[in-house]
Amino acid sequence: MQQSCNKCQGTWRLNYRNLVLFPIQYCPSSMNSVILWSFLALFSFFPENLFAQEIRVAGFVTDRNNQPLPAMIEVKNSYSDSIRTRFLANERGAFEVLIYRDEVLVFSHLGYEIQELTAFAASPVRIKMSESVTELEVAVVFGDRAVIGSRESSMSDLIVSKEEIQNSQSLTFAGALEKIPGVSSINLGVGVAKPVIRGLGFNRILVNDKGIKQEGQQWGADHGLEIDAHDVERLEILKGPNSLKYGPDAMGGVLNILPEQPLHRDGLEGEASFDHQSNSQYFGQSVHVKGRIDNWYSMGRLTHSSHGDYQVPAESYVYAGYVLPIFNERLKNTAGNALHFSATVGKILSHGKSQVTVSRFGQQAGIFTGAVGIPTAFSLEDDGNSRDIGLPRQLNTHWKVISNTQWTSGNRAMEMDLGFQRNIRHEESFPHIHGVGPTPSGNLALGLDLSTFTANYREVLHLNKDTRLSYGLMGQTMRNGYQGFEFLLPAYSSHLAGVYLILNQSIEDRFHWNAGLRLDGNILNIEEHLQAVYNRLEPTGEFDQRNPDVEKRTLSPSFSGGISWEINPSNSLKVNFGSGVRFPTPIELASNGIHHGNFRHEIGDKNLVTERSYQIDLSYGWSSENFSFGISPFGSVYRGYIYLAPSGRFSPLPGSSTLWEYKQDDATFFGGEFSAAYKSPFHVDFRLGMDYVWNYNLVSNLPLPLTPPFSLLSGITYKRDVKIGILEKIVLELDFRQVAAQNMVARNERTTAGSQLIDLTMRASIKLGKNPLEINFGVKNLTHQSYFNHLSRYRLINIPEPGRNFIVGLSIPFMNIH
Repeated sequence: MQQSCNKCQGTWRLNYRNLVLFPIQYCPSSMNSVILWSFLALFSFFPENLFAQEIRVAGFVTDRNNQPLPAMIEVKNSYSDSIRTRFLANERGAFEVLIYRDEVLVFSHLGYEIQELTAFAASPVRIKMSESVTELEVAVVFGDRAVIGSRESSMSDLIVSKEEIQNSQSLTFAGALEKIPGVSSINLGVGVAKPVIRGLGFNRILVNDKGIKQEGQQWGADHGLEIDAHDVERLEILKGPNSLKYGPDAMGGVLNILPEQPLHRDGLEGEASFDHQSNSQYFGQSVHVKGRIDNWYSMGRLTHSSHGDYQVPAESYVYAGYVLPIFNERLKNTAGNALHFSATVGKILSHGKSQVTVSRFGQQAGIFTGAVGIPTAFSLEDDGNSRDIGLPRQLNTHWKVISNTQWTSGNRAMEMDLGFQRNIRHEESFPHIHGVGPTPSGNLALGLDLSTFTANYREVLHLNKDTRLSYGLMGQTMRNGYQGFEFLLPAYSSHLAGVYLILNQSIEDRFHWNAGLRLDGNILNIEEHLQAVYNRLEPTGEFDQRNPDVEKRTLSPSFSGGISWEINPSNSLKVNFGSGVRFPTPIELASNGIHHGNFRHEIGDKNLVTERSYQIDLSYGWSSENFSFGISPFGSVYRGYIYLAPSGRFSPLPGSSTLWEYKQDDATFFGGEFSAAYKSPFHVDFRLGMDYVWNYNLVSNLPLPLTPPFSLLSGITYKRDVKIGILEKIVLELDFRQVAAQNMVARNERTTAGSQLIDLTMRASIKLGKNPLEINFGVKNLTHQSYFNHLSRYRLINIPEPGRNFIVGLSIPFMNIH
């Protein structure tokens, strides 16, 4: 069809035949419109004659006694020996995968010989693995989670399965990862959390969702990660600087959420899960449906959750020097609810696939009444309703439209990811001012509206069987608006572009090395914000400049290189040296207002420069038939590390205490992780994990703020397949977490005492029909300990973490039609 546009005085053309998405009329009269139109027209790149049937392989992996093995499965190209993807068989050893005619499957598991499948008979196939000390990967299995280090990568990387995330029984995606050594979370109550890797968080940790960097207001401790934990099928965790491949915000690490795999045959499958937690009377429900017809497939998920005010083992807390009560041991106005949906439509190509995902995450969460403004005992009294969400509160909405396309041609493998995100954050409270004018109307204290367009293109060129060249381009444009009667962050726009090149080579399939370079450019424009000056509540006609216009144009290189060496069948070693960069954020450059989430007046510095790190990573792993361990020390130096520090001056705004300023100093980090696992012959497994981070400000001669303390997590798991009536499997887990006291604190930061926690989990599979029903029961903080989390926002006001919490979960497959 052909359509004229009066606005742009042009003509645009759309071929409906090749467009996978629904046709819409859209006028490309602006740059943003052109970008969005490109997203919607992505599938038109592929003509119909490219579509063809792929090969489906399904089966089971067992040992010689027919006991299931959650083996690692790699899909490799037969002529180049490169790995296209890798995943885990499930608890029952079952797997399904789509492969192309020139690919093979490689199966590996701790203590078993490697097996390769090249001929694909009718499904299901059965892979029986024999015991051996030969190991393709260093793999340590902690219950249902397999921590895997890729043998071709020199970075500290691991895979977390969907089962491990679900079995963590956490309310948040970030909280579900806390059993992994080196990973912790900054949390606000029970419904808001953000990840921390090796002591680094906020904008130093990049969350990559289906190839697109998650963009929100991640600079605040009270700002959660808008991702539904139920909607994470496979997660890759990369520790250390990964700016080379993922861009500037990946200084501390990457959480890479991989796209969910479609059904491998025609049919329809569905699953429903239900969760309940006693502490906050949490109720959660999630429904997941997958379908496929010929080469077309679809997936969808709907998740809803709600919780009431949560309980803490305390009757009082200290705020601004005053001791205030906690009535009935409940934090008033900490209830919340969340609603998430996602829908995916895609098509299988002859040498790849292409799909579009639309999702929305919405959350309402109350903010503890006693942690904002100047609370009184009267305002903290129990109102008789533990589930209402009053003022103050936060309302967050995150929309995403993501397109993923993969295809191969000869010795080239290509990927293109396009995305649009809109993150809307509203903080509501009773109308108030900070001494600068009349009382405003309405409850919107702070409104931030961030729109982000992202485009990524990656290509892998196999130069020969042992050498491949990877390169890619990245572009991003952002616009953040501001509204509300409070001021903290001005409106801004940002444009980011990057290009990288990585060379990988293997020597005798045992020694691998890689090296790469990247160049990133950033243009940031922050708008001036003027605030009217009043005299006796009357405007004077004069204005106070809260922040000036700021323009930053930056070009920064980064690099990385390392080796991965399989010394012998039982020992492996990795060494990586990398340099990461991070551009100062608008909140660090131009904030000037009261940040209620941190109880202080924060002010930025427009003279901050690009932050850079240099880090060396080592990883050593040893494995035998029943025992394995790994150790990963690291050390890094930061040039121009940006952090908040007290200025020693009082804020000019009433009721806001001292003024905190963003500063920049050189700093150093050291630490590491250790993990070990032993598989006994009596269906009992033992595991141990520990991590430690030490840092130092080279200018102030003090530690940096929010450093996680040393922690040790040990556990015992009893797992056995049984055939007692409808009962098929039982799992019992007992976890012991010991956290040391954190006395290494920054100026004006509280020390935190150590703690010892015990968690108990029981799981069972019940056979009802074709698929088993999964039942989970757990108790967190079994001994009802009163303890503080050093990274919690509420640590600032001496509020302990939740007490004993009983958890019940149920997963029901309700549809399996093929």
